[in-house]
Amino acid sequence: MRVIHLSAEKTWRGGEQQIAYLIDELQKLNVDQLVVCKTDSAFETYCIKNKIAYKSLAYSSQFDIFSSLHLKIIAIRFNADIIHIHSSHAHAIATWAYYLGNKTNLVLSRKVDFPISKNFLSKIKYNCLAIKKIICVSNAIRAVMQKNIDDKNKCITIYDGIDTSKFKQKSNKLREEFAVNKDVKIIASTAALAEHKDYPTFIEAIKQIGNSLNAHYFIIGDGPLKKDIEELVISNNLQDKITFTGFRTDINEILAELDVFVLSSKTEGLGSSILDAFACKVPVVCTNAGGIPEIVEHNVTGLLSDVGDAKSLAVNIIKACNDTEFKKRIVENALEKVKKFDKRIMAEQTLLIYKSIISA
Repeated sequence: MRVIHLSAEKTWRGGEQQIAYLIDELQKLNVDQLVVCKTDSAFETYCIKNKIAYKSLAYSSQFDIFSSLHLKIIAIRFNADIIHIHSSHAHAIATWAYYLGNKTNLVLSRKVDFPISKNFLSKIKYNCLAIKKIICVSNAIRAVMQKNIDDKNKCITIYDGIDTSKFKQKSNKLREEFAVNKDVKIIASTAALAEHKDYPTFIEAIKQIGNSLNAHYFIIGDGPLKKDIEELVISNNLQDKITFTGFRTDINEILAELDVFVLSSKTEGLGSSILDAFACKVPVVCTNAGGIPEIVEHNVTGLLSDVGDAKSLAVNIIKACNDTEFKKRIVENALEKVKKFDKRIMAEQTLLIYKSIISA
């Protein structure tokens, strides 16, 4: 079997990590793979570092016909059975390649629960005849997708997987780097600084907690709203309580150090960072956005608040910190839950989809 993985993102976020996991596991299952990624992207760097076969495209826009033609040529030369599309811009390029004569089977992964635009262009993209399956990362996303797909049977759910073996034992890296005393709780979010992650609600929750907790808060990540979020922290006079670390490559080393992991998203496909926290035995407090309730059961594997409900988020953070027996119970339940979200299982289910398309 010969599979092309198509990604058009320049940066590295959760979606790119999932592609990397999939490639690694499919390699063990003897799938011949080629990555087609954006020139000078984080994924190109990853491919070079890990000696993964790849080609790069400009992906200058969703209407980059040159990249579409190039993809068609790559697919022919590679004799691809499947082109697996992993991002929105890549989806557009693969669609135009199909209309330019590329007849390779397409599989589309959908990891965000944003509603699909109802314009003509979106209708063409999402109902392209070459798309044989749409892999949704949660049932919530599948429900959103089916509203706009003519053949609703194309939509299936395969949950993200994680590599539980990569996480290190609890360290003091954050405490030492940022001079946080050992008696101070560390509460953090590792989400991108983007609108749908809703950091204002997290910041409002921190404001409401006030001195109820002896805690320091970390915003771990980067993104387009970094300046706005920094200004919001300053305007609320919380700069002594909140530290921005920027993007970090050592999440596997520092995650277990947290006392509470927080995700305040407005929308969320699944929330693979929550699975990472589960694996690190860190209690999770988050919103009930998108597919999150499919992995976080309130008071069982974590604590849920309604989207935008800062007061509830604050109450749940305090509970996760102070109620020792409760914390122990949800951490144990979460650790059992995360076993079902192994990257090996994700890859095996994906391979079955590939095989069903080829044999049809």
